[in-house]
Amino acid sequence: GKVLIGSVRSLLRSRYKNCDVLIVDDGSTDDTWEIAKQLAAKYQRVRAVHQKNGGKATALNNGIKKAKGEIIIGIDADTIFTPSTVTRLIRHFSNPFVGAVAGNVKVGNVQNMLTKWQTLEYTISINIERNAQALLGAVMIVPGACGAWRKQALLDAGGYSLATLAEDCDVTLSVHRFGYKVLQDNSAVSYTEVPETLGPFVKQR
Repeated sequence: GKVLIGSVRSLLRSRYKNCDVLIVDDGSTDDTWEIAKQLAAKYQRVRAVHQKNGGKATALNNGIKKAKGEIIIGIDADTIFTPSTVTRLIRHFSNPFVGAVAGNVKVGNVQNMLTKWQTLEYTISINIERNAQALLGAVMIVPGACGAWRKQALLDAGGYSLATLAEDCDVTLSVHRFGYKVLQDNSAVSYTEVPETLGPFVKQR
């Protein structure tokens, strides 16, 4: 609820205008659903869906089911896109063999030593490890905070798995298995909030 408005507005400021913003509320206990309904009422391109709490994979699969477009872009509620992010992600799908594109997730709330260490971690995992994977055609994770998918590829892969907590890795590997290419685009940038104190950090991990 605290971050949803900023996230949605960043999408609406995108240079690519032919997009539909779909909010899936997974039974939140704060004011998320109320804010989602307000956004849907205010902006013509925004829709909001409420479901009983079932976990992130269930919410993502519900979003896939209700999405209208051929390309689906995932973004977390606490993430901000730059105006060019959507355009940079979708340009790769002119190639019919591309099934997914991973974006470049950066830390947006660099406040203290813990968040600075996480900034370093994101740099290593994305700018070094994932780019090395991309050179080998072996990108293992399209991040939930900034990733684009061909809807048909997600359907072929059976959607997001409920079996593990690493649903983004599972579905990426499944898309590979069906013969699609998975790319990395460092210029498709998003900024996400990371835990600022040890308790939430441990819970996340």
